[in-house]
Amino acid sequence: MHRLSWDCPEDSAAPADPARRRWLASAPGLGALALGATLPTLPTLAATGAAPATAAAPAAPGAMPGEPTDSRFLDFADERERFRAHFRFERDLLDQGEVVSWYHFTLYALAPDARPVPVVRFEGMEYSYFRRIGELTWRIHAHNLSFPRDLATGAFATHAVNPLTGERVAVPPMVLLEDPGVLHSPRGYLPLDSREQRWLTSYLMFRTEGELVKVDHIRPTPEGWPKMFIETSTSAVPRAQFDDPRVTSLRYQTSGFYAFPFPKWMGMGERPGHMIGSWSGRKLGGPRELPADFAARARAEHPALLQARWQELERPLPPQLAKSEV
Repeated sequence: MHRLSWDCPEDSAAPADPARRRWLASAPGLGALALGATLPTLPTLAATGAAPATAAAPAAPGAMPGEPTDSRFLDFADERERFRAHFRFERDLLDQGEVVSWYHFTLYALAPDARPVPVVRFEGMEYSYFRRIGELTWRIHAHNLSFPRDLATGAFATHAVNPLTGERVAVPPMVLLEDPGVLHSPRGYLPLDSREQRWLTSYLMFRTEGELVKVDHIRPTPEGWPKMFIETSTSAVPRAQFDDPRVTSLRYQTSGFYAFPFPKWMGMGERPGHMIGSWSGRKLGGPRELPADFAARARAEHPALLQARWQELERPLPPQLAKSEV
């Protein structure tokens, strides 16, 4: 998943655009397996410690008409197994890979003296690329590209009406290239712009829903970001895919929301309030699977962003993190 611009004070340690650092995308299939990559042992539902199937929790993924839907919370043997399951959703368990997610989202304006109202749509992609640097630690970098679309017609747009002020405002595309990167391991997330080695943990809950396995995720908010910020998602894959040990990257469908301060282009000045973005999307098998009209515009305006920026991983780790145990 799309980050949205907000403006933090110059003395803030926050990155310039946190509202879409999902640290979550897809991988281009299993092509690396042909290069001799070793498949890790992956937990299945039978091995997660979940309750055994009963009449209330049938063994079959689905349910016959009139029967209870299988709904269970999943347990894991330890944090390492839980991390592996999560990383299959977010990335890919291969040593190195690149992932693409594609999404649509609608932005809503919320002010204390007005009803919440939609403002504009966006369509975009996140392209991430990662490399294993420890037994269960990956270094991840990403960039995002999103284009505004008209709220009523869905056509590409350059302006929208701010419903709180009645003014017509210019809405720029989002071209986000300043992601500092992150380390991800069973200990959590360690943003590469951190001032100290403090791993951030996040809320995770795995569960079954009929023939699906879902994960609910509330992403951590680094220090220095606005207090009015949260991002959460629910991602789903077929249970058969989750249970297949050959699948190192789960091709999820996902939805969620995030809250963040008014962006500058809204022209809200000091007026209190914030935005909510409601989004949905999916993991793709690479940039070739992007929709034709979005891909055509991206090729015309930002062709370099349709490939991984591997040079980001060649930069040395910050000194305060270089000795981090991975």
